[in-house]
Amino acid sequence: MAGNVELPDGSRLEDGEVVLKTAKDWGVSIKSLVLTTQRLFCPSDLTGRSTVSLHLTDVRDVTLQKHAIGFSTIIVDTRDQPQAASFPAHINGKLIRSDISAAVSNAKRSAGLDPSTSAPSLPAENRYDQLRKISELKQNGVLTEAEFEEEKARILKQP
Repeated sequence: MAGNVELPDGSRLEDGEVVLKTAKDWGVSIKSLVLTTQRLFCPSDLTGRSTVSLHLTDVRDVTLQKHAIGFSTIIVDTRDQPQAASFPAHINGKLIRSDISAAVSNAKRSAGLDPSTSAPSLPAENRYDQLRKISELKQNGVLTEAEFEEEKARILKQP
């Protein structure tokens, strides 16, 4: 994606930072939602009045909370703050969560951190769905060929 995307807090992309996805790519109307190779810009709460910029290496967990009534919510926990951000995911919630989680793992790997100890794994679902998701992430440039092969092998080894 082009580097001329306006970031929600008015900041600029850092050296080597690339925009991976925006709200438009996910088909949602949250203008402050931008995922880069290093940061996640998103609403800090469900009102959407304030935006936070979270470094992906600080993200501890990304969950999709489904409610019995109403819309689902993406919740992002960081090392320092549980629920550092939360925003509605009316549509494509699973994809948004999966993309953010993959970018977190990739950022931690690039920084020399162990993504398996602090990033969540994919929720328990059938292997074919997991394989489809990682294939989409590879096609979208979130995962490299080597990362894709590693994840594929892990998924196929599951009972």
